[in-house]
Amino acid sequence: MVDDIRILDDPEIIKIAIDKTRRKILELLRLNDLTVAQMASILGKDQSTIYRHVEKLVKADIIQQSGERKEHHIPEKVYSRTAKLFFLAPDIGALSKEDVIVKHREKMYEKTAILLEKMGYSGSEATEAASKALYTEIEALVQSKIKELGPNTEIDFNTLWRLRNAITIIELHRNENLKKLANDYAGSFI
Repeated sequence: MVDDIRILDDPEIIKIAIDKTRRKILELLRLNDLTVAQMASILGKDQSTIYRHVEKLVKADIIQQSGERKEHHIPEKVYSRTAKLFFLAPDIGALSKEDVIVKHREKMYEKTAILLEKMGYSGSEATEAASKALYTEIEALVQSKIKELGPNTEIDFNTLWRLRNAITIIELHRNENLKKLANDYAGSFI
């Protein structure tokens, strides 16, 4: 079973997850279940190298074997992520998963506000509330649309980023509730 969000708080597991090649493997597995041979081909690396990284990720329960495919009558294991999103959160203590997510989102809103201010946009008191409402709605809508593609759709991170932006723009014109939230948010800067 794939979790929506998984918090990695063990420093040893975090070390495994942040290795450059393993991050690339996790990125590839974001929307595609792949074999070691497929990952090696995409990453331009030797299969034995990818296999060693995959084994570490499996042992850390970050990815899992999700099936098997036959290539020229030879069975190959297929791997997938154990969560759609991983939060690296060392030293979170007794916080619940929900608390970590809330704190992460609050930091994202703060960073967004700071960056907007640096670019000459200064918001009002209502900006933070409008921001939360808009981004929460957009995230839910985009996630539901991307889920419609199904798990075997081959897509890289850059295409995913463009797809998210395109869905957001289209839905801002189609969806009346989203349009109102966007107007409230933009209006808080006036």
